[in-house]
Amino acid sequence: MVAVLSSPVFQRHGWLFGLPVLGLIWAGATLHGQPGLERSVEAAARAAATDQRDARDATGETWFRLGAEGRDLEVRGDAPDARARDMLLLRLADVAGARRVRSSVGLVEEVSPFVWTATQVARDRVELSGHRPAEIGRAQIAARLRADLAPSATLVDEARSARGGPPAFLDAAAFAVARLQALAPGAVATVRDTTLSLEGEAAGAEAYEALRAALASLPAGFSAGRIEIRAPQVADFRFAVERRADGGLTLTGNVVSEAARSALRKAAQEAAEGAVVEDRTQTARGIDPRIDPDALARFALEASGLLRDGRVSFEAGRLSAAGHALDGQAVAEIGTLLRERRPAGVELGGVAVEAVPLSPYRVALRRDADSVTLTGHLPDAASRERVLAALRPRFVRERVVDRTRLAAGAPPNLVALLETAIPQFATLASGELAVAGREVTLSGDSLYPESGRRLRAAFPATLPPAWRASVRIGTPGAPERRDGETCRRDLAAETRAHPLRFSPGSSALGPDFYPVLDAVAALAKLCPDLKIEVAAHLDPPGSQLAKPQTEGSAVQTTASIDTAESRTGKAGPEAGAGARSGKTASPTKDGPHGKESKQARDDKQARDAAKSAKGQAAEGKPADRKAAGKAERAADPAPAEPEPDLARLRAQVIVEYLLQAGAGADQVAAASGAPEAGAQSVVLTPRG
Repeated sequence: MVAVLSSPVFQRHGWLFGLPVLGLIWAGATLHGQPGLERSVEAAARAAATDQRDARDATGETWFRLGAEGRDLEVRGDAPDARARDMLLLRLADVAGARRVRSSVGLVEEVSPFVWTATQVARDRVELSGHRPAEIGRAQIAARLRADLAPSATLVDEARSARGGPPAFLDAAAFAVARLQALAPGAVATVRDTTLSLEGEAAGAEAYEALRAALASLPAGFSAGRIEIRAPQVADFRFAVERRADGGLTLTGNVVSEAARSALRKAAQEAAEGAVVEDRTQTARGIDPRIDPDALARFALEASGLLRDGRVSFEAGRLSAAGHALDGQAVAEIGTLLRERRPAGVELGGVAVEAVPLSPYRVALRRDADSVTLTGHLPDAASRERVLAALRPRFVRERVVDRTRLAAGAPPNLVALLETAIPQFATLASGELAVAGREVTLSGDSLYPESGRRLRAAFPATLPPAWRASVRIGTPGAPERRDGETCRRDLAAETRAHPLRFSPGSSALGPDFYPVLDAVAALAKLCPDLKIEVAAHLDPPGSQLAKPQTEGSAVQTTASIDTAESRTGKAGPEAGAGARSGKTASPTKDGPHGKESKQARDDKQARDAAKSAKGQAAEGKPADRKAAGKAERAADPAPAEPEPDLARLRAQVIVEYLLQAGAGADQVAAASGAPEAGAQSVVLTPRG
């Protein structure tokens, strides 16, 4: 060792051996002393700067941020004006121990467009950049945003203060940061003036659905900008179609996009043939690139069509089926379908499908505009040929589509029933003949009301014994028809709610008659089999007779008023004719046809004759006095007294009105015999 130290080489270059030792000493001193030095310089600078009035902005927060690197000070921020910036830099230059000041301080200015960005760089770290409104402090923004972040999350705000921010900026910023929590790291939310954009990948399938729902309701005053949300990646992409016993479908598992989901729903509605489709799918990525997702969905729907109830599922790359098949034929068909026609890239899974007896046994015929479709089941091929042979001659212009399947368990005489029903079914313009067990339902539209009535009456009688029929036939454009019980009930309700009473001594219809009689006439049109008997009433004893109508008012028509001539047996020929016929004209001047009654015209002519005679008598014409006296007696009849025939005449007035309002001639008639004792109003009684 002594020899080494005394050697000329060591003496000449020995100082080099001390350099590593010196470096270690320097590094130790720096690591140990520099943090304390930086804290000391930063504290001194903060004390010198933050006590000044111009160090705070309008929100009351300091507008700058300080940091130290060794003995160098670094200051950042946006000064409210140039004077505040310059004063800060002067104070920092005088800080004891600071070697120099590095400044990136800017001035608050108006910016357009105003852009603020939040980036989720990690699950627990969000960084803010761009600009924030000068009137909102950094601390206020942080307090609002942390409400939607995990307690352990870090919020780094590097946004600069500026003027020109949108109203309700805090609401939009909080909404954007909250949405970031449903996205994977790397997602970006941007507020650009009054538009909000969001880009990234959903953190999971449920988060994706929740995010789409939330984006449908943006903060008030903001609209959607660029929204690019990628579906989440799943390790096990799966899909299933479940057919329920009621014929409806339930869709579960994953779809690759919203467009794929829309197409799937449409195809499922067609496959369900009107039954309810329930969609529980979630959007996700991760299906094997070799598999066409649309082809997979269509294949699963096709296979489910062979099930009465059950499930067709894709899981772990395999396609399986389980449940009850439509019939024995479908069991083999499902197996063949999955083995030989499944989509490329899909492996065969399990097939656990069995047949159960059909209950009820169903077959149906549907006639549309250009086709007749036969669906359901038939017992064998020979039965199918018999049914088709009965169809083809009846529907030579339509296309006959056979979609039946073969299955045992048909009720006796099924084919004979169909052969009997098809000719009657062919008379419908459109409709359906459906058989379920021993129940037969014929429904649809007939072109002619009479044809529809005959079919409703005759069809049940043509069925073989032990079969039950239900017929619902309508006629497009024809008025609604009601059953007899409903017609009788509606007639009773209408007349009970609005009783009809004639004025004493009168057979004229009052204003309150017309709404009721119009409603009864309309009911008669809807009920062609309804027969109505009209029974009127007499006046109560001691009733005061109605006053005669003056010229220009409504004229009352009644056969119970005698003239002076009728009491002496000198009735005119017209009066006698009216009494013999037992008919009256329209009861009022403004009756159903708006024409003045014959009796009213006769009364007016009599009054005119009386006036003429009086005028001649006043002028001293003796030859005309006798005629004048007769005219006066005709124009001024004696006080009327009710005749025993008054109730019948009143009933006839109502009958004539109903006939004019549209009731059938065989539907209404006046009651025979004397009116019921004590009757106070008109009675309309259904007969038949």
